[in-house]
Amino acid sequence: MSRTSAAVSPRELSARALATGLLLGALLAPSNVYSGLKIGWSFNMSIIALLVGFAFWQGIARAFGRPRWSLLESNINQTTASSCASIISGGLVAPIPAYTLLTGQQLDSLALMAWVFSVSFLGIWVAWYLRPGLIAGSGLRFPEGMATLATLQQIYSQGAEAGRRLWVLGSAALLAAGTKLIDTFFWSLPRWAPSAQLERLTFTFEPSLLLVGFGGIVGLRVGLSLLLGALLAWGLLAPWLLAEGLVRLPAAATGPQFATLIEWLLWPGVSLMVCATLTSLGLRLLRSRTATRRGSRRWRPQGWPAAGLALAITLVVALQISLFGIAPALA
Repeated sequence: MSRTSAAVSPRELSARALATGLLLGALLAPSNVYSGLKIGWSFNMSIIALLVGFAFWQGIARAFGRPRWSLLESNINQTTASSCASIISGGLVAPIPAYTLLTGQQLDSLALMAWVFSVSFLGIWVAWYLRPGLIAGSGLRFPEGMATLATLQQIYSQGAEAGRRLWVLGSAALLAAGTKLIDTFFWSLPRWAPSAQLERLTFTFEPSLLLVGFGGIVGLRVGLSLLLGALLAWGLLAPWLLAEGLVRLPAAATGPQFATLIEWLLWPGVSLMVCATLTSLGLRLLRSRTATRRGSRRWRPQGWPAAGLALAITLVVALQISLFGIAPALA
C-alpha cells in the first residue's frame, strides 16, 4: 500500500473507538444484568452503543473540528460495547444467582472474575470453530446482528436517519424511565389476572415496557413460540400437576407460585431446549462438513486456535472443581 492510500484510508481500530466501546459497555452491562434477572433474557446492546457513539463523536467533530467518526470506528465501538454487555453470559444471570440461592454462598470478586473470564475465553474458541459452519458455510443470520448492520448502513448513507433513530431511542428511554418511576414511587400500575387460580399459575398482565421492548426485538415468531411454551407448561402441565396432587400450593399463599412449580417444569423445558439446539447444530455442522468435502477442503484443528481451546477447557474444568466442588469426571 502506498503512503497516499494509507493516509486516506479510514481508521478502524482507533483508541477512541475502543475506549468508547469499553465505556458504553460498562454502562450497559448492569442493564443487561437487570433485564436478565427480571425477564430471563439479555440483549447485545449493539444498536444503542452504535447510535450513542455516533451522536457523541459526530457532535464533537462538528463543534471542534475533530476527525469525523468513521463507519469502521462505529463498528469497532458497537462490537466492543456488545462484548462488554454480553459478558453476563458467563453466568451472571442464571447459574451464579441460582447457586447463591440454593447454597447461600457468594463468590468473592476475584473468584467471580476468574469464572466469568474462563467461560468467556472458552466461548471465543468455540465460536472460532463454529463460525465456518454456521456463518461462512450455512449463512446463518443472527437477528440482532442484521439489525445492527442495517442501522449502521442507514445512518451513514442517510444522515437524517441517524437523527430520527436517536430521537426514537431518547423518547423510548424517557417513556420507560418515567413509567418505572411512576410505578415505583407514585402510583402502582394495575396488574390483572383472569382469576385467582390463573394468577397463582403466573397468568398475570404485567404492565412492563421491558417486556414490550423485548417482544419488539425478538419478533413475532419467537414471541409466539414463547407464548406456546408458557401455555403448555403453565396452562396444561401445571394444572395437571396440581390436580394429581404431585404439587401442593400453600393454602394461604397469594400471587404467582412460580418457585413451587418451577422444580417440575424446569428440567423438561431445559431438556427440550438443549436437545433441540444440539440437534439443529449437529445437522448444520454435518451439512457444512459435507460441503467442505465436496469442495476438496479438509478441516482440521490448526496451531494456536487448538491450543487456545485446550487451555480454555482446562481452565474451566479446574475452576469448576475448585470453586463449586464439582466432581472431576462431571466437570
